[in-house]
Amino acid sequence: MDDKVGDSTVGDGGYDIIGDVHGQAGMLQRLLADLGYEESGGTWVHRSRHVVFVGDLIDGGPEQIKTVDIARRMVEAGSALIVAGNHEFNCVAFATPDPEKPGEYLRAHSVP
Repeated sequence: MDDKVGDSTVGDGGYDIIGDVHGQAGMLQRLLADLGYEESGGTWVHRSRHVVFVGDLIDGGPEQIKTVDIARRMVEAGSALIVAGNHEFNCVAFATPDPEKPGEYLRAHSVP
């Protein structure tokens, strides 16, 4: 039996829950391979399972853009879903101007 979730069809194979990747694209690729996912058509797919990324794809590792690209391509292919984490929320707030405080952002720009 297949159930419809968003724009992807999810079969009986179940889900692999992945969180706290923090920009470690190489480690993510090794994990996907270990879980039985294969690269096909520019993305990672499994014949019966789907990934649910549960946040914190970014902030910390050397390959943040590549990590997001892997997850984005999987979502677009219907083999993954993403739930944003606090690091994604902070990134969006860092880049969003504060409508009540001209010249400032929703997340302060500070240098440690």
